Amino acid sequence: MSTNETSKKKQSVDNQIASEEYEYVTIPPDGGYGWVIAISAMLCNLICDGTLFAFGNMKKHLQEKFECSDMVILMVGAVPCGIYLLVGPIISGLANRYGCRRIIIIGSIGAASCTALSTLSPNPYAMMVIYGLFGGIFFGMIYLPSIVMVSFYFDKKRAIANGLVTAGTGIGMLSFGPLADYLMDKLGWQIGLLIFAGILLSGILFGFMMKPLQQQKVPIKRTGIESQIPSKVKSDRSVILNHEMTDGTYAPLLTTNDDVIDHSDLKNVSSFEVSNLNIPSKQSRIRTLSGTSRTSIDSAGGHRIGVLDPENATRPLYRKDALFTGSKQQLHHLSRTSLNSNPYISSKADVPPPITETKKKQSAYEAFKDILSTMTDFSILKNKHMLLICIGNIFTMFGYLLPIMCLISFAKEDLGVNKDVVPYLITVFGACNTIGRFAAGPIAMIPHFTASRVHNILLYIAGAATVLAGYAYDFTTCAIYAAICGFAFAPHMALLPSVVCDSVGLDKYTTAYGVLGLFRGVASMVGPPVAGLIKDHYKKYDLAFTIGGTMIIIGAFFHFCLSLVKPEPKDNDEKEVHV
Repeated sequence: MSTNETSKKKQSVDNQIASEEYEYVTIPPDGGYGWVIAISAMLCNLICDGTLFAFGNMKKHLQEKFECSDMVILMVGAVPCGIYLLVGPIISGLANRYGCRRIIIIGSIGAASCTALSTLSPNPYAMMVIYGLFGGIFFGMIYLPSIVMVSFYFDKKRAIANGLVTAGTGIGMLSFGPLADYLMDKLGWQIGLLIFAGILLSGILFGFMMKPLQQQKVPIKRTGIESQIPSKVKSDRSVILNHEMTDGTYAPLLTTNDDVIDHSDLKNVSSFEVSNLNIPSKQSRIRTLSGTSRTSIDSAGGHRIGVLDPENATRPLYRKDALFTGSKQQLHHLSRTSLNSNPYISSKADVPPPITETKKKQSAYEAFKDILSTMTDFSILKNKHMLLICIGNIFTMFGYLLPIMCLISFAKEDLGVNKDVVPYLITVFGACNTIGRFAAGPIAMIPHFTASRVHNILLYIAGAATVLAGYAYDFTTCAIYAAICGFAFAPHMALLPSVVCDSVGLDKYTTAYGVLGLFRGVASMVGPPVAGLIKDHYKKYDLAFTIGGTMIIIGAFFHFCLSLVKPEPKDNDEKEVHV
């Protein structure tokens, strides 16, 4: 090897060691520009959910155009609501790979295009594909990344920020429903949908406002003891683990693929302090650690808070709490303690090792694959609490969309309510739902109340009210039902993240969120068409409301069962492989 090549190689190694003296962190500002992010996310929710949930008002206009059954037309509205939940893992992976801003902008353009193109549909099945299938994918690209961005910018004030964001759904319901009815009455269903497509294009502006949170480069603080360790050992790729030697002392055990350490280099490490390290059992073992675990061990000395690669520091889904929208105060002790750990640390199983320039493309692919595989890991269902939650949500989602998509048709067609006032039933539902989303958190913090209890009780009330809705006889009784159901359904969205996090722990919350979304998505696509099938057969919606309400009550029962099943211990931040 030539002298120049040797010199360049040595310089490269020196530069690498020097670079590893620094790390990168993304620190949530908990305010400032974060409130711009929160407002932008709220507006994303408003246009996305507002358009989807206005379908109950659009239904009669589309049904008159296509001359189809209630079951078929309700499938047109249910498919996008289910699809945008089903594609959650894929959208999360894309957001982690390309960034939330880019995904929201693409989603806005795609959703607007599909909504506009659906006006050319010759039949409801074509609209089901254009607006339902493809549109649902793009709606998901607006919704989920906006939630992630809020979690990236907020930590201590996250519950407040997400309360503002989720209020966008309620505001969308109370305003877009009457707007859809007015536009389609005055201008026709095609012009009405084109106007909604124009509204969806505003998501481009909201997406541009989603400025990525920039990483900060900080020096790694070394303790006096750590400075005795050779540079190769200090490399973040070579995690130091204590291993009991025959003479009773502890020496580091390395997991490394490309560093070869001379055992003579370890002579000064035999006296390495072990007070801050986890002492293994007599059985020798190697622990495969993730970014979080490495940080935890380093943090024991109070000197490691970030990751070595700046790109990984800015990937939002690598944070284990990226999808958690609840309040820490609503969690039990173990989950709250886990969440209160260093908020800048990345998620344990997801962070790839530091990368070089030649490995950036591979790292980008890993950023997508890691999140997709994490959010579709069905082994989470081995947790009995998570299994009960998933089953409960299947039943709940059978009836969840019923008042949103069928209440107006029920009031107008079955009860003969004046067509001029019937669109405002969804306004009542949306207004009370917005109030309920804000009130859910404070109610859950009342002494002797928990997020789970408030969620379960109000979910049962929503089911009972839906059963009784079949006995409504005029606008007033329908409005009372809309108000009660809108308020009672709010905690199912506002508090469910806390219930799930308490059940599986924060380390597995991302997995639980993804898997739960798959179950909810499938059930969402089945519930409304079944209600339409019942209406087609019996010529009335009252039986559909009775059955839908019963499904919600059964869902609440499965959530009540959580208190009867002993919780499973949360996994540690490290996985152990015995050798």
